[in-house]
Amino acid sequence: MGFPVGDLAETTDQPLARPLYRDDDGTHMLRLQRILAVDLAAPDRGRLDERLQRALAVTGAGWAAVLLSSDRGAEILVAGDIPPLIHRHLGDLRLQAAGAVTMPTFMVNRAASQGFAVEAAPLAGRDGPRGHVLLGFPRSERARPERAELVRLVADDLVGFLDSNSLAAQIERIKSHLALVHRLGQQVTSIHDRTELFGEITRLIHHSLGYDHIQLLLVDEETRRIALVHASGPFADQLLAAGFSEAAGRGIIGRVAETGQLRISADVTQDSHFVSHVMLPNTQSELALPLRLGQRVIGVLDIQSDRRDAFRRDDVILLQTIADQIAPAIEQHRLFAAERHERALADTLADVSRIISSSLDPDQVLEAVLKELERVVPHRGCRVTLRGEDGLMRVVAAKGYPDNDKVRAVTFDPAETPLSRPVLEEHRTIILADVTSEADWVVQPGTEQVRSWCAAPLVLGGECLGWLCIDWPEPGFYMPESGRIVRTFADQAAVAIANARLFARVRDLSEALEQKVADRTIELRAARDEIERKAVELRALLRRLVGVQEEERRRIAYDLHDSVAQSILASTYELQALRRRVGDRPDLDARLTECQRMLDTTLREMKQIIYALRPTVLDELGLIPALENYLASLPSNVPLAAEIRVDGTPFALGPDVDLAIYRIVQEASQNAVRHAGARNLNLTLAFGPSRLDVAIRDDGRGFALDAAELGLGLVGIRERAHAVGGEVAIESRPGGGTSILIGVGGIIGESDGTAAH
Repeated sequence: MGFPVGDLAETTDQPLARPLYRDDDGTHMLRLQRILAVDLAAPDRGRLDERLQRALAVTGAGWAAVLLSSDRGAEILVAGDIPPLIHRHLGDLRLQAAGAVTMPTFMVNRAASQGFAVEAAPLAGRDGPRGHVLLGFPRSERARPERAELVRLVADDLVGFLDSNSLAAQIERIKSHLALVHRLGQQVTSIHDRTELFGEITRLIHHSLGYDHIQLLLVDEETRRIALVHASGPFADQLLAAGFSEAAGRGIIGRVAETGQLRISADVTQDSHFVSHVMLPNTQSELALPLRLGQRVIGVLDIQSDRRDAFRRDDVILLQTIADQIAPAIEQHRLFAAERHERALADTLADVSRIISSSLDPDQVLEAVLKELERVVPHRGCRVTLRGEDGLMRVVAAKGYPDNDKVRAVTFDPAETPLSRPVLEEHRTIILADVTSEADWVVQPGTEQVRSWCAAPLVLGGECLGWLCIDWPEPGFYMPESGRIVRTFADQAAVAIANARLFARVRDLSEALEQKVADRTIELRAARDEIERKAVELRALLRRLVGVQEEERRRIAYDLHDSVAQSILASTYELQALRRRVGDRPDLDARLTECQRMLDTTLREMKQIIYALRPTVLDELGLIPALENYLASLPSNVPLAAEIRVDGTPFALGPDVDLAIYRIVQEASQNAVRHAGARNLNLTLAFGPSRLDVAIRDDGRGFALDAAELGLGLVGIRERAHAVGGEVAIESRPGGGTSILIGVGGIIGESDGTAAH
């Protein structure tokens, strides 16, 4: 790596080249300049040559040579009429200990043979020894006593020039460092996409500082592993495609993630913590800097070089400044992503709850649950497996497989699959990083491509109905957070399945009754009694169905209030604390203020969702105040003017009837806004001596009644009314609005002769 600073001596371990050049006249001449490692720019070398020419004129020397050393090599510059033999052997010199200069015998003899006496002086700069200067004086001239002093003056002049040049280079480097910090600061505040931000950070560092490989890694706080998220360099694409994950504490990167202290390895071959990467075989030195937030390490900025001792002190300071600058930005992007994910999860849960309450068809419910699962949990395949009355497990719903029908045909005994026990009996959520390494894994037909697997139990009332599982064709894909989300969906699916089973059971029973009445017409009295008894059972089952639905809505409301809403509130407090810490950073304070506003809005929306799931005013004040409150609390952006009118003297209907009427009005008003485009809605409650008539009328676009018979909303309204012994009549036509009439306690439409539907 060039010449060490000090005395001149001969070396044979790394001889330097001695190029000769043939001119047009056939003679061999040596160029006046030979460069091994370019530390000086061309204009600087020109000015140094001018100084050598001036030194020749002042001292009377025939030729001059400057030998410069650096950490990356050496430079030799010559001027004057230097004999080729002497010039060729300049490359055989190296610099040793600082101090007095003693010319080696071989150089003295070669110079004497060419008619010259050589004088040398060291170049001692402000940052240490820089090299030597040699002047060759004709032996024919009389030696003067002041010759040595002249050589030292020449050395001092050259040192002044070199120090000035070095200082100017340092200033330019500082300017480039400041420009890099400024540019990164702009990018951090302007880029909102997480991947784009990571790419810009590594790209700027790579292009500005010139190191070979730049890597950005983040710490997973749950698994305590550090994973590569972006890279720049010649092998960046291959590194990202292959992926990289390391446990905290292992390797240089893992040590920095664990300790929170930067680590410089000038020679990785001498570092016991260094772990080589197959794609970076030429790494010679490495610098790893922690990305800290207080005492918490969120990631590591890793720089690798193919040269030993590649990292300058000022570059290390700069890179630590960059690491401290980007750490808050990375954490901010993480918090934004987490907030968006939680919001998406809450929205999906609300959608699933709505689907459960609006449909009782098992196939429709299961298909809807699997479809909604795609919004928040990535997967290639997903299944619902249920335990039948015979104890066997059957796949009842499958999505995302090459042959879904083949997967749905799977039936197996849980006793023959050891992984079934923790799910069915212990009600545990299971995550398998790689099923091929699990001795208890049983490959089922159509699922041969599965590598990562996550399963959550379907639990209802302490009973496990089966499980909901998702999978991925690559190992190590699912984390504990994935299991939490799948478990939440599994709870929703359990309710849907239970409701669908109840409905199917009731439907099957009703069909059996109809067949029995047709077959036993001669036993009319007995058949009528049986029908009445079964009707009572049907109402009881329907009431139970509604009760299960409302209980689940209540549970979801409590869970949202106690977990998600509290998490949002905690985030609000954390943002407030962070705003106090940022001090005089108005730009960052503005962004934090906007985050605060978004969280407040989210919390208000969450409260509205919780109220929609379980209106407490219904329990506290009764039906009429609850309806008035609901219609008055419609969002301001909803273009619906709602009026309520009460006729007669209200009387207690019972909690089941109150809840049924409330839900029917809620569903009807939502349909009027979403589907009918209505501007006005009129609600009338007419109390008679022993009955209640409810009329819900809107001025929307209406619909053909026959085409709407299959609508899930109408089915839900009828089911709720039937569950409390009521009847429903629906009147609508295209362009003529819609009327929904509900009667409880008698025959609907007694006063006007409207036919019941």
